[in-house]
Amino acid sequence: MMKKIIFICLLIFSTLLFAEDGFSLYIKKDYAGAYNAFYSKFAENSSDPLYSYNLGVTSEALGRKGEALYFYLQALQNAPDFAEAKNNLDIVVSDLGIAVPKMLTTPVFAVDAILVIFFISLYAFAAILTILCLKSDWRLKIMLLPVFLVMCVSATLYYLNYNENLKENWAVAVKGELLRSGPDSSLKEIGKIREGEIINVVSSSGSWYKVKGFQDNVEGWVELGSIRAVKRGTL
Repeated sequence: MMKKIIFICLLIFSTLLFAEDGFSLYIKKDYAGAYNAFYSKFAENSSDPLYSYNLGVTSEALGRKGEALYFYLQALQNAPDFAEAKNNLDIVVSDLGIAVPKMLTTPVFAVDAILVIFFISLYAFAAILTILCLKSDWRLKIMLLPVFLVMCVSATLYYLNYNENLKENWAVAVKGELLRSGPDSSLKEIGKIREGEIINVVSSSGSWYKVKGFQDNVEGWVELGSIRAVKRGTL
């Protein structure tokens, strides 16, 4: 029994010792092996832009440009200044002849101009209120109302804008696929999506998703295996 355990431990150790990483496999032009190696890392930590970028490059080598576009977008969601990912994305977009919404090349910004206005108005409201506690002045009381209104409006606008960005379910068609009139392959064909096309996910039914094209607004149903959802990053 002990010998068996030792043998298994040695087998595992030797497998780990001589296992090739994605980079060495890519250099050897074993693109499928490199893809699998990189994807195992991506599955562990999808927020690391380098894993997404490596998968994008490997997907291109495999001729899967739609998938490459998805991974480049995913890299930019977590690292908007990743120049190599941006350059490669532009090349793939040009090759496929599709349009990518500007918002998908950057993450959702947690801090923007509306939030800055809110904090300024909040600070002003607190300052005026503090002065009023020390010295009652009718002019200060009048100033409180517009400051309070600015604070409430900016907070509401920020909340709505931020949530609207996160609620939009964007996806990439990793391969060309026919659009169906409903969630079943036997139903009528009503159009198609191209490889790499950017789409909005409207609803779902089992493994089928109702999507709307970003460029043509055509709606239809496709199976999950044809698309990959873009996970929005935040800054």
